[in-house]
Amino acid sequence: MIVDVRSYTAHPGKLPGYFAGYAAEGFEVQKRHLGNPLGYYGVEIGAMNTAIHIWGYKDIAERQAKRDAMQADPAWAAWLGKSAGTFLSQENRIMKPAPFWPIAGQPSGSYGVLDFRVYTAQHGKLPEFLAVYRDMALQLQLKYLGNCVGWYQSDIGGLNQVLHMWGYKDMGERQGKRAAMAADPLWGDYLKRGTPLLQRMDVQLLVNAPFFKP
Repeated sequence: MIVDVRSYTAHPGKLPGYFAGYAAEGFEVQKRHLGNPLGYYGVEIGAMNTAIHIWGYKDIAERQAKRDAMQADPAWAAWLGKSAGTFLSQENRIMKPAPFWPIAGQPSGSYGVLDFRVYTAQHGKLPEFLAVYRDMALQLQLKYLGNCVGWYQSDIGGLNQVLHMWGYKDMGERQGKRAAMAADPLWGDYLKRGTPLLQRMDVQLLVNAPFFKP
């Protein structure tokens, strides 16, 4: 499996209108060709005016075939024409599951807030980071945070990166769960081993797009 992680940044003030138009005219067309998205979100805290959507495929060949069929659909072309000029920038990256994903029992429930974390490893250190995380941090995070929505590593696009996503009922639940995890001495032990292997840690908090229900 691969996932196509797409980040679209709109001109200020245009994202709500885009969501409304896409829900009415674009979403069903895209689902007809690509299937249901793994997630479709707006950024609540982080890069403002940004939509992030994630689509899953068996492999790169399936992705290409499905997207080619969608691009040939007149209904999709019509929606693209109506939405032209909405975005300042559009980026995507292709990622593959981390060695320990999928995890049995995850995700474990619905959520209203998604913690979307992209970490960039030091050059050559990604395999070591994944091993340290698996051995020292994964079970701790599942214990305290739960509801892991996905854990991926870079394949095409930004290199030496991982993406992990955690779902929470709301901001208050996220704060409480992360505070409990931070108080565990084992988490401190992991941070001493794991964080020196990273060069950058980016976090955004997302909310579900109005038409997407996890």
